[in-house]
Amino acid sequence: MRHIRNFFHNINDIVLAIIIVVVAAGIIYWRMQIILDYPKQLANEKAAAEQQEDSAAEQVAADQQAEAAPAENSGEGEQAEAAPAEGSAEGDQPAAAEGDQAAESAGAPEG
Repeated sequence: MRHIRNFFHNINDIVLAIIIVVVAAGIIYWRMQIILDYPKQLANEKAAAEQQEDSAAEQVAADQQAEAAPAENSGEGEQAEAAPAEGSAEGDQPAAAEGDQAAESAGAPEG
């Protein structure tokens, strides 16, 4: 009787160990593809986050340019149009005078 009981306990321990190993192997096999795909998933998430940051930065830059453009056009545009009209006649004469002086100084010496 004692021999049968020891045999049953020994077999029971071995069967339990085999069941544990088979279950662990089954779980690992079942999740293996997910485990192997995890680095790709991290790379994709990182790339998506960087792309989202880049697009957000571009949007902020575009918004800043859009806000700055009306201010530049409204204030400086009127001044830019007025400046050539006012200084065109006066601006040409001093430039020509400066050009003449430069030509004289480069030419023959006075003496």
